[in-house]
Amino acid sequence: MIKNLFLAVLLLFSSFAFAQNNTLKGKVTDNFNVPLIGVNVVVKNTINGSQTDLDGNFTIDKVSNGNHVLVVSYLGFKTREIPFLVSGSESKELGAIILFEGSELLQEIVISSDRKNKFSRKQTAYVSKLPLKDMLNAQVYSTVTNELLESQIVTNFDDAMVNATGISKLWESTGRAPGEGTGYFAARGFATQPQLVNGMPGFTFSAVDPSYIERIEVIKGPAATLFGSTVTSLGGLINVVTKKPFEGFGGSVSYTAGSFDMHRFSADVNTPLGKSEDVYFRINASYLTQNSFQDAGFRKTFFVAPSLSYRVNNRLNLSLGLEYSNTKQTNPSMLFVRRGMPMVSRNVHDLGVNPNKSFTSDNVSLTSPIVNTRAIADYKISDQWTSQTVFASTHSKSDGYYQYMIEGAAVAFGLFQQLADIPYPPLQASVNEILVESGSLLQQDAFTRIYDKRDAKGNKYNIQQNFTGDFKLGSMRNRLILGLDYVQRDTESNNKNGNPSLAGNSNFPFIIQTLNVLQAGQGDVVAAQLGGLPYFDGFFKANGDIVPTTFTPNAKYSVTKADLDAIFDQIAARKVETSSKTFAAYVSDVLNITDNLTVNVGLRMDYFDQDGDKNDTLDDYDKTTFSPNAGVVYQVLPKKLSLFTNYQTGFINNDPVVNSDGSVETFEPTKAKQFEGGFKSNFFNGKLNIGVSYYYITVENSLNSDPRAPLFPRRIMLGETESKGIEIELNASPVNGLNLRASYSYNDSEITDAYSEKDNVTYAELQGRRPEEAGPESIYNFWADYKFSKESALKNFGIGAGFNGASKHLMMNNAVSGEFTLPAYTIYNATVYYDADKFRIGFKVNNFTDETYYKGWSTVNAQAPRAIVGTVSYKF
Repeated sequence: MIKNLFLAVLLLFSSFAFAQNNTLKGKVTDNFNVPLIGVNVVVKNTINGSQTDLDGNFTIDKVSNGNHVLVVSYLGFKTREIPFLVSGSESKELGAIILFEGSELLQEIVISSDRKNKFSRKQTAYVSKLPLKDMLNAQVYSTVTNELLESQIVTNFDDAMVNATGISKLWESTGRAPGEGTGYFAARGFATQPQLVNGMPGFTFSAVDPSYIERIEVIKGPAATLFGSTVTSLGGLINVVTKKPFEGFGGSVSYTAGSFDMHRFSADVNTPLGKSEDVYFRINASYLTQNSFQDAGFRKTFFVAPSLSYRVNNRLNLSLGLEYSNTKQTNPSMLFVRRGMPMVSRNVHDLGVNPNKSFTSDNVSLTSPIVNTRAIADYKISDQWTSQTVFASTHSKSDGYYQYMIEGAAVAFGLFQQLADIPYPPLQASVNEILVESGSLLQQDAFTRIYDKRDAKGNKYNIQQNFTGDFKLGSMRNRLILGLDYVQRDTESNNKNGNPSLAGNSNFPFIIQTLNVLQAGQGDVVAAQLGGLPYFDGFFKANGDIVPTTFTPNAKYSVTKADLDAIFDQIAARKVETSSKTFAAYVSDVLNITDNLTVNVGLRMDYFDQDGDKNDTLDDYDKTTFSPNAGVVYQVLPKKLSLFTNYQTGFINNDPVVNSDGSVETFEPTKAKQFEGGFKSNFFNGKLNIGVSYYYITVENSLNSDPRAPLFPRRIMLGETESKGIEIELNASPVNGLNLRASYSYNDSEITDAYSEKDNVTYAELQGRRPEEAGPESIYNFWADYKFSKESALKNFGIGAGFNGASKHLMMNNAVSGEFTLPAYTIYNATVYYDADKFRIGFKVNNFTDETYYKGWSTVNAQAPRAIVGTVSYKF
């Protein structure tokens, strides 16, 4: 009996051993028999899987006997599930497996850790609204991967953008208004904001937690053909690709802490719903609280993003997503230099900036809740055609006090100059005292602290229908997209702006009363003019010292919400409602002339219907605009080296301005054209990617600020601006465990024609100058990450180090104010981490040389000094 039992156990273990040694083989191609590299191939409900090699072949060892399902997934292709049976101990050959291209559905990269080059992601379904590999795409884009963000322990969106080629921050994220609260960035010489979420328009997205980001795509140059005028910019678009549900159960929780009392909790959980394994749910959530590095200031953000994927059948996939964030923060310190008159100081040193001064208090803040929603239906019509229907909406609000510091505001008291000649000596004496005091303020660098109360909300709705085809006409392959797009924007504001207390300060009461006696009612006019100025409570040096004046006799460095409430309770809110609609149709075709030569052509028509202020028909208008594009890609070495060129167009509809006298200023659309050429490479099985491009952009009818207008900006339209430059990006993994990322960009921007057809005048003060929004001429970054091998004594340990920097920046540049220069800088960062199967511990030093540096766009924005960050994550 014992002998028989022993034999039975021996046979069982022998059978099990043989079963575990079975091998599964196959080859994955597209529907034109082209091998696909790096495809994820996994035995369902197991961790047993592999990726395809250069020839599309894969091998999976240790497959047990029985019935199984093979899951074959690849970014930009429809996932396939293939049943198979394994019996005996022989290898199982599945032969050729064909994947069909389609929209990027809610699948996760199953074996992301096996990707050779973790800082490179060279395929996307969003940039061209087609699932094109970078080597076949005439459009240039820069990708920041989630692995790069994890390596750098990034905790905010602005730090993530440091890694994007040719991108430099101009303004901080303030939450000052719906759709305007995100940070501004310079891209190819023009200002842009992050406005796309998974390829669809979205409002303020700076509050997104990096743990929710799958990658960031910066689409270079004007891109109106596929994205239209509602989100397009002249130099580039920023698209945030979010993490989505995947098959299986998993996730992580993490806690991060660091300098300036920073604490961040985040969680990411993915799970199937029910037993059908067709419905998957994922939720990302985080809470961040952090104080400013300056003497006051804070930011608190709660973020949650549930998403759902439901595979109805092999043809239909439904997905739902929502992001909710609520940010409460003080205004980041930004010092606006004077405009419309000569500046006193022309650089940070002479201005005497104290980077530790915030000019605010923790009691004065803005709250910005945001909700983004998306519903997507992907339907496979046939093996050649797919349909995608998308509904997206955004709801954003701004509530609280907005504060800014502006230099040269004393020029507003020039309104008293007209009273100086009234023949009444006591009045003349009082007027002269005011003019002398205001003149004295203009002879020095004196920043005025200004407030207004924000209560505004904005809604945006987007419905998009795309039909994507992949077929042959004769011997030529076509990848065609036909799309319809409808966008509606509505805003409502009940903001408060005014200065009810100013007329009671200084000599103003005497002047007002005297004028009412000398010229009936004229004093009331002056009082109304003073009351119409923005509320300000003090004048300050750039080092934080108060400049004493009779205009603000009770000035103090720190102000409270109660102080402001007492003022703004006296001011009536001004209600303004606006609305606009855009209807668009577009077509884009990628045509394979030969196996190595690809041509892309596209055209978009936009009809823009602007209602503007609903209570004022003077600013209503409509406009129809066409946006073509074209591109050519030639693979000198198939799948390894491509030469490309493209022609891109873009435009921005400019809203009319209704002046106080009832006149209306209208503006032509700003139009951009880009010619670009360069090469892209993919060597050593994806371990080395190098991209080099040269671009030349011309923009007609660009909007600028009038250099002659003091204090309150006035928009002017210039004839032509040119922007040209070169961008170089490298992503490499030369040895196992080592990943490198480096980029360099040079931009030469110039206002080549400062003639304004609308004003019939040439603004010589701007002719031949670099636009202030262009940012630094040179921008560069580098990051290296090395994880020690499993055979090393330092198994699971890793280190990372790098730097980023920029050349000097003329953030004010005209012949009236002069040039104000922000200095060049280089910032060094380093990290060390321990990354095991179940947990990760990381430690990082940002700006470890404690460099003092600044950003800005007509502003001086001090940046953070040395900071230490630590994080711990548990993975399940």
